[in-house]
Amino acid sequence: MEFSVVIPVFNEEGCLRALHAELTAVMEKMPGGYEIIYIDDGSTDSSSEVLPQLTPAAKIISFPQNQGQSTALYAGFKAAQGSWIITLDADGQNPPQEIPRLLKARGGVDFVAGIRKARKDNWWRKATSSGARFFRWLVLGDKTRDTGCALRAFRREVVEALPLFRNFHRFFPFLARAQGFSVKEVSVEHKKRTTGSSKYGTGQRLWQGLFDLWGVFWLKRRLMRYEVKCRS
Repeated sequence: MEFSVVIPVFNEEGCLRALHAELTAVMEKMPGGYEIIYIDDGSTDSSSEVLPQLTPAAKIISFPQNQGQSTALYAGFKAAQGSWIITLDADGQNPPQEIPRLLKARGGVDFVAGIRKARKDNWWRKATSSGARFFRWLVLGDKTRDTGCALRAFRREVVEALPLFRNFHRFFPFLARAQGFSVKEVSVEHKKRTTGSSKYGTGQRLWQGLFDLWGVFWLKRRLMRYEVKCRS
């Protein structure tokens, strides 16, 4: 199987049917076969009832309680069988029609990350994202332009090699580069949310982001790197 699409879901009942229809229409045109994996991250709306009704059928992993986006992604990665893994959000803001753009850019690279073009978020979320990007550059030297874009495609070897921890998704491209994988960023469309609301407040994102930033700084300094002169 060539592609595994991994999608965390938390209280997105209003988006799932349209997202699945658009996604399957795109993936049916891809050679090599695909699977779609939804991870219900302890939804309290009717998402858990909608997911089994999706046609064609998808793989569904359900958590009894909300565990967070990184844990949901990790569970999806463990279940994925494809050579390439594709991720996107379930809120409808990442158009599945942009997946071919990502895959077209993967020649010679291990990881393709999206950059949200004309981002459809309010000014405050954009401003806080810019501030977080500045601090990631200052502390880590991370030049990733849009770590918040969930639309990504990467070889399964990437997730097998990375240290996965809570909130790792905020540093995903940086962690891939730190392990020696090649990363390319491409511009993708971003849609305005039409149903539901964001699940994370700015204050929560700020404090968790600062805590995680220093954790990744420590990890960066502790990574083991070596070259082999010869083998016998």
